[in-house]
Amino acid sequence: MKSIPSFSGIKTILFTLFIGFSFSFYANNHIPTKSYFDHLSEVNKEWSHHKEAAPEGLISFNSDLDRIQLHLNLVIDHLKTNSPSNFNSDQISNRLTLLDKLQDYADNKVFPINKYHSIRTPYFVDHLGTNCAVGQMIYVSGNEDLVAKISKEHNYDYLKDTLTEGVVEWAKEFGFTLDELKWIQPAYPPTQTMDQVLDGTNGKVNKILRHYSGEKLTIAGEFTELDGSPCLNIGFYENNQLSCYGNGLDGKINDILHLIDGIYAFGEFTHSGEVFPIAKFDGTNWNYIGIPNRIGATASVANFGGSGYNYEVAIAHSSIPNHQEIWHFMNNNTWERQAKVNGIINDILASGYGRVHVGNFDSVIVYNSNATIDTSLSVNNVVISKYYEDVWHGISGEISETINIVKEIGGALIFGGTCVGSAWGNDVCISRYFNSVLQPLYLNDHQFLQYSVNTIAYNYGDKFTFGGDFEIDPGIGTYGINLANFNLISNSIEPLADLDQPVNSLIYFGEDLYIGGDFQNNLGSPINYLGKMSSTVGLNENTAEINLNVYPNPFNSIINLEGIEEGAKYSILYIDGRVAKSGTVMNEKINDLDFLPKGSYLLQLESMKGNIVRKIFK
Repeated sequence: MKSIPSFSGIKTILFTLFIGFSFSFYANNHIPTKSYFDHLSEVNKEWSHHKEAAPEGLISFNSDLDRIQLHLNLVIDHLKTNSPSNFNSDQISNRLTLLDKLQDYADNKVFPINKYHSIRTPYFVDHLGTNCAVGQMIYVSGNEDLVAKISKEHNYDYLKDTLTEGVVEWAKEFGFTLDELKWIQPAYPPTQTMDQVLDGTNGKVNKILRHYSGEKLTIAGEFTELDGSPCLNIGFYENNQLSCYGNGLDGKINDILHLIDGIYAFGEFTHSGEVFPIAKFDGTNWNYIGIPNRIGATASVANFGGSGYNYEVAIAHSSIPNHQEIWHFMNNNTWERQAKVNGIINDILASGYGRVHVGNFDSVIVYNSNATIDTSLSVNNVVISKYYEDVWHGISGEISETINIVKEIGGALIFGGTCVGSAWGNDVCISRYFNSVLQPLYLNDHQFLQYSVNTIAYNYGDKFTFGGDFEIDPGIGTYGINLANFNLISNSIEPLADLDQPVNSLIYFGEDLYIGGDFQNNLGSPINYLGKMSSTVGLNENTAEINLNVYPNPFNSIINLEGIEEGAKYSILYIDGRVAKSGTVMNEKINDLDFLPKGSYLLQLESMKGNIVRKIFK
């Protein structure tokens, strides 16, 4: 057996370059007819650099297994006949030997099975002992112990393509370039199932909102049919039925609110020859609401009221070109102007920080109760008004060029917005604001495309879901378009769909995620603007085959752990991913937890049998 670099070097290779073949029980077995190149590019984006090696013509497959096998066959053939000229005879011999073994692997068509995850997940070795392609090459070279060790410690890991110590040495020893090794391994489309909601709509869905009763969803957009029946732009989903609010509402709907006295729509509505920013459905009819001295105004966004007022709305008007105003509808049925921004407001959130207004604006004028200027300040797309204090302030730090959405998750503000590659402008797509610190979470690494995060939804656990107009293209791994999860613990992205057009709105309704947008297709299947996914977020508590008992739960000062080995590493995290306490398990206990406030936490354990996550409470 030839000498190889240290385990740490090989581990770096595997975790920075490769992920294993993983055939999911949830995969779609029907692969539609299209060109060889299109199919192969879905298996591995590296085919964009090897288009000449793809056969001409069209092809279809009975399963992903057949498509993976073709990919391997073509890559092996090309690598056998195109060895780098600077390799010596030993390197070429090692290369050809491993490629022959890889051919046996491809001929057998037995790839790792994704048993424990509902979406495509990398498996270095599956529960039956099947290696991924790179794992098989290491295994047949006589390094069984190395494969077993890597499988125990990092069997499900995704890591980025980063050149670190050990990669060059391993590639040189066995006669491969780094780009060739990346080409061997496939990237997968997401396999999460998306279903159309009944017959959907015949036009885009821009907003989905859960009714305050919790029993139905309001759906608004640009459509004339809902579930195949006439309905103009706005309806609702209840008891597995889609219905219209009256006959619908003529006009552009930008936002909706559910208040005690009816459904409110905000946008641009023409009635009796006049434009109104607000329309209200009282259960039978639509009524139109204007703002004094703002005839012809249009509304971009609204939110629920607070002390002394029913709701607030951001409007544009011809008297304030390139500006928008924030107005409150007071409890005494009067209107009060609060502020004016230089730009546009896209979202408003009532949060623990106060009222958060976001969009694309660089300054704010705040009015006092006499409607005269009280404060003028410069801001960067965010302005927050504190409760009961009438104090307004911005935040500092790098943020999206335009912010489209803001959510509060685990005590932090999460901003999503428009972002372009760093060579062309601001590349921050998602950022987090906590303890007065603004931290980028997701950057646009494509220099030639503008991405946009339009909507964020959170149910529970360590992930939130985001949608918009973007591509997740890791080169290897799972790729996706326009819908993904963000893991707050690992700061990683998990694609959920391959949608042909943008996502505009997301909402969790029970355990299901409802998706509205411009799309009509996901992974080759028709989805008419309104889709549904089940069990997309939350805790994956089955990442390791282990009988673990965590008690008491809720806990006070001590957590007992039955079934975990001594010395296992642990982390207790707040729901937003911040570490509250970490260490090693001693005597099957985690002690000294009195300092933690009551609430929900995540317990993460690094076991020899795999990584484990449990939700715990105090």
